[in-house]
Order: sequence, then structure tokens, then C-alpha cells
Amino acid sequence: MAVREHVTYINQHGRPAWEMKNHYSRRLLAENFMGRFKGIIGSKMRSRNIESQKVEAIIGCSILNRMTALGTPKKPVKAA
Repeated sequence: MAVREHVTYINQHGRPAWEMKNHYSRRLLAENFMGRFKGIIGSKMRSRNIESQKVEAIIGCSILNRMTALGTPKKPVKAA
């Protein structure tokens, strides 16, 4: 879609409809994750070998997932 088509769609259907149509929330989640990754782990790979870089990325994602899990509040159990 060209920019003009996006603007027209937003004017006709509203921004929430445009966001749903273009999966904008997924993009925001991905950008948020990469921002956290770069802020905590760093923006550069330290390894030179491509296989080592893959392992480094997996370890970084594991660290971030663990940190997210620790910081996420648990839902209260409803009494029956």
C-alpha cells in the first residue's frame, strides 16, 4: 500500500481498523523487544563466527525472556 492509500484507509475506517488490518501491534511488540534487547544485551555482536553469533543471540533472547517472566505479575486465582 502506498502512503496515500494508508491515509485514505485511516480517514475512512479509523486508525484502530488500520492497525488491525496491518498487524501494527505485532510490529510494536517486535520493536519493543529489540529496543529492550539492545538496551540490556547491547547493539553489537561480540562473536566473529556466524555460529557463535547465533548462539549469542539465543542466549540474549533467553536472558530477556527470563527477565520478562520474573517481572510479569501472576494472575490471581479466582475462588470458586
